Amino acid sequence: MKLMSEFLAHVLNKGATAKEALVAEGKSEEEIEASLGETFKFKENRLKYFVSAIDVAKESTLEKLYRIRIYSYDENDKIPEAAVQVDDVYFVPEENPAKRGSLPVTAKPGQKGKGGKKDRPKGPRPSPWGESPEEIALKKAASKKAAEAKAATN
Repeated sequence: MKLMSEFLAHVLNKGATAKEALVAEGKSEEEIEASLGETFKFKENRLKYFVSAIDVAKESTLEKLYRIRIYSYDENDKIPEAAVQVDDVYFVPEENPAKRGSLPVTAKPGQKGKGGKKDRPKGPRPSPWGESPEEIALKKAASKKAAEAKAATN
């Protein structure tokens, strides 16, 4: 198994829109490929894979398509069920792992969710440039007291 190429869903959507516009203008397949190659800066095999991936994406049953990966498989390799063979390569559509719905993102009671104001720690924030001289002196004094207390107990 060898990964030949991959295309994300948003690139495929843009390509499908451009292809539909070119088909509506009555362009031939060669002109469509040339125009898509110029628009998306693809050449040779990658352009051929891109045009085929647009067609596979349209036929895909996945509602939340994330990307399409293009593999070449050896005779011994196990080919996924979702793979679509075009010529000598296989197009494998994948759905977005974050959008599978298995782990819903919900906020805990009393929280606004990720990044809300209630997620911030209370109290003064530390300086992004490190500790001030006063804070350093307080820490040194506290560590000296702790060392003296430990020495007194031994």
